[in-house]
Amino acid sequence: MKRCEKCGVEVTGNRLRCPLCQGTLLQTTGETREIFPVVPTLYRQYHLLFRLLIFASVAVGVVAVAVNLLLPESGAWSVFVAGGIICVWLSLALAVRKRKNIPKGMLYQVALLSIICMIWDFATGWNGWSIDYVLPILCVAAMAALAVLSRVFNWETENQMIYFCIDAIFGIVPSILFFAGCLRVPYPSVISMAVSLLSLAAVAVFRGDSIWAELKRRLHI
Repeated sequence: MKRCEKCGVEVTGNRLRCPLCQGTLLQTTGETREIFPVVPTLYRQYHLLFRLLIFASVAVGVVAVAVNLLLPESGAWSVFVAGGIICVWLSLALAVRKRKNIPKGMLYQVALLSIICMIWDFATGWNGWSIDYVLPILCVAAMAALAVLSRVFNWETENQMIYFCIDAIFGIVPSILFFAGCLRVPYPSVISMAVSLLSLAAVAVFRGDSIWAELKRRLHI
C-alpha cells in the first residue's frame, strides 16, 4: 500500500505517482500486486517477429547501399530500395494501428498507397501509372473487399456501409482526373467511376434509410 501525503489517499498497486496530483507516493506497507492487469500490445505479443522483420529490413537496406557504393555506375537504385522498405513499414504501421476497425483501415490504406505511388511515379520521371492504374484499381479493390468481408465477418451494416459510401465517393476521384485530361489510359478510371456510381446507387436504394438514420445518430441531427 502507498500513500500520497498531499491528497491523503492510499493507493494500491505498483504506481509510483498519485493518480490525482501526480505527486510521489510513499510506501506505507509491504509491496502489493498491481490490481489492473497489464494488457500486452500487439508489439509485445509478437515482439520477436517484429524484431526479426526490423532487422531484415535494415539488413536489406544496408546490403543494397553497400552494393550500390561498390557499383556506382549502376545508378542510385539503393535509394529506391530504402524508399520501398519505408513505404512497406508505413503501410504495415497503419494496418496495425487501424486493425480494430477494418473498414476505416482499408480506406486509409487506399489513401496512403495512392499517395505513395504518386510520389514514386513523380520520383521516377512521372509516367502517369499511379493515376492511370493504381488509384482506380485500389478504389475498386477496396469496395470489392469491403463487400466480401462484410458478409464473412457479419459487420454492423450501418457502420460498414458508411465507410463503403466514403470509399465509393473516393472512387469517383479518378473521374475528375479523366475530365481534367490528366490521364493517358482512361479505361481503369472509367470503370472505377462506373463501379462507384453503381455502388452508391445500390446503397441508396437498398440501405438508404439505415444509412440516413446512422448519419443522423452520429451527427446528432
